[in-house]
Amino acid sequence: MICRFKHIRTIVSIAAILLLPAVLFGATIEDLMGGLTEDQVQALRSGEIVKGESFEDDVMLLVPQGSIAEKHLRSSLQKPDSFSVVSLTYVPYPDYMKGMSEEEWQVQIFNTMRAISTQEGITYISHRAGNKPKVLIEKSWYLEDEKSRSGLPDPVSDSVPPTAEYVVFQRDSSFGSNKYSHSYQTSDTEIFVNVKNLETMRVFSIFKAVEEGKLAIAMATNQLEDGLLLSAMATIEGRDPEIKVLGISVDLPSAFTRRTTALGEWFISQLEQK
Repeated sequence: MICRFKHIRTIVSIAAILLLPAVLFGATIEDLMGGLTEDQVQALRSGEIVKGESFEDDVMLLVPQGSIAEKHLRSSLQKPDSFSVVSLTYVPYPDYMKGMSEEEWQVQIFNTMRAISTQEGITYISHRAGNKPKVLIEKSWYLEDEKSRSGLPDPVSDSVPPTAEYVVFQRDSSFGSNKYSHSYQTSDTEIFVNVKNLETMRVFSIFKAVEEGKLAIAMATNQLEDGLLLSAMATIEGRDPEIKVLGISVDLPSAFTRRTTALGEWFISQLEQK
């Protein structure tokens, strides 16, 4: 009887392992986002963005359970004198991706996320411009290392590594020219990138806004059965949510929410164009 029980348990365990990929790749929004309300889930399926700010909302509910993004956000929220903004979007798979395998999806997503040269010219809604679109990223390219000046082409891969590291130069309309590190972590169903500022960021290129290494902008994609969950978040350390420059109030949570929204819209548009 004991041997038969062990035999049955072994069969069940093997079956569970064989079925695990199907469970992961067949996940729904409800499977990964158990803390969302029905209204929030419906909003995602309708193409709306669900957002939150850490000093007002439980933003942990806005990242997939058990994901790399969840671990990153949990760690960020534990940092003293910091705040985080998070946004969540659902992206149905474009028609050309529906015939791909999960591995092919990941390669396509990975290459799209790293195509940072295509960020040049993306816009965001600027309050200072009267709530009208304004160019956010003016220049964007890869560097060989932090000391380099010459730009490198966007990398293209035929497989997705567990980790990857890059240095990127960008000039934007809010904080001028800066260098950033892009650190990737991946799993079978998730691609996560964390962007850290390697230089002090200044408003109008003069007034200090965010010290070196104190900004983390992260983006993650998680595969579902019929699309992607796109999580975007920004964490700023050692800074009050609002700063004043030349009589102008800069609401950093709002500014970086609009920034992550613009980056999310850029990624979706690039994914749909392939």
